[in-house]
Amino acid sequence: MQQLRFEIDWVDAERINGPELSATWASLRICAGDSVITRVLDARAKTVRDFVYVPLYPLAEWLATNWWFLTHEINNPAKEGDPDFYRRHALSASREGYAFPDLSVFSFGDWTHLTWKLGLSPWTNVEFLGQGEIRIDSSEFRDSCAGVVDQVIRRLVSFDIEETFLQEEWAAIQAADKDESEFCATAAGLGWDPYALDDAERALVLELAEKLSGAVLEEAVAALDPQTLREGCSTITGAIAGAKSNGLRLERFELIHQEVRLDEGTAGLHSWEEGYDLARRLRRALELDGTPLPTMRQLAEVIGEAPELLDRVTKPVGLHGVVLVDGVIAWKDDQSPAFGFRPLGEHSRRFHFCRALAEVLASPGTDTLLTKANSERQQRNRAFAAEFLAPSSGLQARIAGQTVDGDQIDELADEFGVSSRVVEHQVQNHQIARVC
Repeated sequence: MQQLRFEIDWVDAERINGPELSATWASLRICAGDSVITRVLDARAKTVRDFVYVPLYPLAEWLATNWWFLTHEINNPAKEGDPDFYRRHALSASREGYAFPDLSVFSFGDWTHLTWKLGLSPWTNVEFLGQGEIRIDSSEFRDSCAGVVDQVIRRLVSFDIEETFLQEEWAAIQAADKDESEFCATAAGLGWDPYALDDAERALVLELAEKLSGAVLEEAVAALDPQTLREGCSTITGAIAGAKSNGLRLERFELIHQEVRLDEGTAGLHSWEEGYDLARRLRRALELDGTPLPTMRQLAEVIGEAPELLDRVTKPVGLHGVVLVDGVIAWKDDQSPAFGFRPLGEHSRRFHFCRALAEVLASPGTDTLLTKANSERQQRNRAFAAEFLAPSSGLQARIAGQTVDGDQIDELADEFGVSSRVVEHQVQNHQIARVC
């Protein structure tokens, strides 16, 4: 079943100013999975219904105007609380006084996350009754939204309404060839409107795409500060070059790779679930069960590397100035992985190295970055590191009751050699106990 559905019935408008609004007046029902996003209480009519009466032109214009952002801009800590980021991803920012739901859309790569909230719609007598969230395939999201825009434009044409901003914007999006689409995706990923760049900004986007490629470019776009783009790009390329002196053979991983690699059975999992699954597979293959690995020496021994070599490959490689980039993974000519990290304390150094191990196992041969962004790749490698270093089975065995307090969290963190925050997240995410 299609996960995201826009059900539209055109309605004759009365006393609606503006030809675009009048022509596109409709009843709109939005469904996500088994949920109806547009279920409302209409105070004026004293009824509950599953649709709203709205002009669809503002919805279609919001989708088209923010198309590249909705499909390619990934959240990161620097964008939290940014009103412009909110405006690009929240339909409520473009309600224009009509009863549109408080729906937010965030891309994570191959899948898109939708959230919606209950509450009164300002300046209307409508109250939205539902709240929820859903993950849908990004290609389905694009197809569903493109269908809405196409329907609205056909409706406008049927009323002889031409050359609107919506029609011009959508025509430009539809006409984009492969190179222009990649350019627009890169610009939008940085938070820049690809159709509103000056010459200097356009040159910076082209330079970034020329110097970085593949997964490195994708992850860099999600993490770099656009205001220091050239410096950030140079830092990353330098870190990758510097990392190639820090290689590991990881011969033990080659022997157990078939046991721990991701397979088709994980295709439907969330990215963090893939990370958990990958960590559990590796622990089983290494016969670790819930055993803590609280030091770099113990970690080196279980992966079959000399402790002094592991210390060397996790040394800093000059990632100063790119605050959202934690490390790089590069592959040498002999197909061995190499690593480089920002300056880190002991716990963080082990945690980020385990994030890098996730990339070695999940994406062999792929140069990439470790960042603080919320892409699928980063969610997966963070979940892997948490589960590998502080396995839920080990925590479960040590927590007897239904609650755990801060002192217990700190004690477990010391035992497993991770931060208290990692243990707290593991306890909560795996529903081991209630943190009090």
